[in-house]
Amino acid sequence: MKNAIDAAVPSSLRRARVVLPVLLVAGVLAFSGCASTSGSATPSPTETAASATPTASPTSSEAPSPTTAPTAGGSDATDAPFNGQILIITSEVRDGALQVSAMVPGVSESGGTCTLTLVSTGAKVESTANEGKDVTYCGLMSIAVGDSSADPAFQVAYSSRTTSAKSAVTTVEPTS
Repeated sequence: MKNAIDAAVPSSLRRARVVLPVLLVAGVLAFSGCASTSGSATPSPTETAASATPTASPTSSEAPSPTTAPTAGGSDATDAPFNGQILIITSEVRDGALQVSAMVPGVSESGGTCTLTLVSTGAKVESTANEGKDVTYCGLMSIAVGDSSADPAFQVAYSSRTTSAKSAVTTVEPTS
């Protein structure tokens, strides 16, 4: 019974074992609250010595040359380097004409120009591109190939004020 009474009434040593950790946790929480203001979780920028040093900037006595803003449509082809790809959607020879449709993925604009070129003769036909969702479509382009029994090789190019793309040289897939 003596053990039961001793367990019910804590000694000063037991009390110290419980109170000290509680006070330690309370103190840490209190001081951590002082480290930042409430509601302010984003740090604010501070000026450093590196940002205070002046940097050299180019100077020019000439006025900057004016730039022309692009307009809708693709009547003026760009001289920009290749920056896109063209996927051939369909290609077939029908009634002595090569018929090809293609698209430019990742580019969504109207007014560009699609050009179908027959590699053997250099003959070309152009069509105006149409805008789609994240794609530009080159509609059905048709060019005469004559009565040649060989599958004609061709290439499709796309150009606009902002984009220039070209397909690989391709032949018509044979039908079984």
